[in-house]
Amino acid sequence: MKKCFTILLLLLAASWAPTRFVEPIPEGHTNITASLGGPLFDFVGTTIAMPLTSIAAGYGYSGSLTLFGGLHTTALMFDDLQLDLGALQELTKQDRLVPAISVSPIANILHAMRDGSSRLWPEADINFYWHYGANDLSSGNLVYVTSSNWFDFTSTRADNEPQTRHWFSNIAIGHRFEGTNWQYTTELKYLEAGIANTPNAVGYHGISGNGAFGIYLGITRKF
Repeated sequence: MKKCFTILLLLLAASWAPTRFVEPIPEGHTNITASLGGPLFDFVGTTIAMPLTSIAAGYGYSGSLTLFGGLHTTALMFDDLQLDLGALQELTKQDRLVPAISVSPIANILHAMRDGSSRLWPEADINFYWHYGANDLSSGNLVYVTSSNWFDFTSTRADNEPQTRHWFSNIAIGHRFEGTNWQYTTELKYLEAGIANTPNAVGYHGISGNGAFGIYLGITRKF
């Protein structure tokens, strides 16, 4: 049972944070964000979101390109250094009801400080987003849909069994409230679609015994 739990945690590892950025930060500006949340699971007779924390920073390299990095702070409590390093490129801008589109290549890095082992999971995200509540389509509040795709090219899993699946997908729907200096984000995510979430030591809530829903809250300071 403990082994099954460990395997599922590794499968969910790249998804323990919400979508970092969906649209470019203005050139020369920096955003610092903190997030709380995770997969829904059974705890003492009720269902809660796993209270996982992370922080991230993004820099507007140009008007359409943002560079960013994230640190999973909860993982540090268990002597695991977990980072996500990536970039976001805007492809198209919003045209009325037609969403803006951006893509993000990301490297998810996990280093176990207990034994020195490391893993790398490439990730490719595509984001569709709509601004509303402003006079133009480049400001105001924002609604987004993200398809996140994580790849594992290793030959064995955590239990040293053959790795038979190399592509893991997540889907997220989120809303961002825009303030003058702050942003507030809520996100619902369906993690690891198609992956059985039983048996395990934690009662995850997915669809027909597969994957897990996650809820996330984020707050961002704009500089």
